[in-house]
Amino acid sequence: MRFKKTIFTTIGTIFIIGILITINVQASNSLKATVQSSKSEIEKAQEVEITLKLEDYQHIDNGINAYKATLEYDENTFEKVLEQNFVCKNNWELLKYNKDTKEFVAIKKVGSNQPEEVASITLKAKQEVEPKTTQVKVKEIVTSDGKKDINVEEAQVTIDVIKQQDVKPEEPEKITSAKYKIEQEYISKIPPRTTVGQFKQNVKIENVTTDPQMKFIDESGNTLQDDSVIKTGTKLKVGSSLQFTLIVTGDIDRDSDITINDLAKIKLHLIETKLLTGIELKSADLDGDNKITVNDLANMKLVLIGLLEIK
Repeated sequence: MRFKKTIFTTIGTIFIIGILITINVQASNSLKATVQSSKSEIEKAQEVEITLKLEDYQHIDNGINAYKATLEYDENTFEKVLEQNFVCKNNWELLKYNKDTKEFVAIKKVGSNQPEEVASITLKAKQEVEPKTTQVKVKEIVTSDGKKDINVEEAQVTIDVIKQQDVKPEEPEKITSAKYKIEQEYISKIPPRTTVGQFKQNVKIENVTTDPQMKFIDESGNTLQDDSVIKTGTKLKVGSSLQFTLIVTGDIDRDSDITINDLAKIKLHLIETKLLTGIELKSADLDGDNKITVNDLANMKLVLIGLLEIK
């Protein structure tokens, strides 16, 4: 009797151990799903990207090569999701989506056995949606390693739909001066031998956030410093949107000063032997009447003999 009892006890123990081993094997094959959102807050008509990820792989040697789940979202908040709203990640492919049941399925040729993103879904808030808090879920998740179905707990993310913010229009970048004449493309009436630093002291900059606010570039492409002398033809960039060509009064030959050479050029222009054009023509207008006359020639002569100073 003792012998039979021992046999039954041994068989029972083996049976229980077998059950425990089976349970342990079944429980050992598991993983976790997470859902991440590209934004925690959106306004009406804005889009948000939801990314599905598998992680915490446990004893999945051959890798996961199939994935099925159901998407749950508030159709009063978001526009209807279609298959084209899905994008597969990390070589997951052939994704199919049923817009009526919201089920989707994807496969992977080489099994996944490490944490990775599976797919992303683009959701767009409706134009008429009111501010609210909503959840997007991925549920009824089932994966497979080719041996059996592996059920995965659902994952979700919370998104706040907020009231559309009033965006204040940006003020345009602006440069003004009480000393210089500022036009659409040019800044003129700059006295000869004016340095960059002196120029800066005589202008006012508004709504410019770039660093530096002003950048001076000579005709060779070199950036000028505060002690550099401005010449006719120097380029000025203000902020990110404004650009001007600087014109130094009387500096027709672009050497920053009034010389005999400038006097010769204005003479030839007056007798129509060699006409001035463009910024050279603008530079020759010493009296500021928007035309080149003998008076400009006379003013230039007075400057050269020291009887007139252009300020």
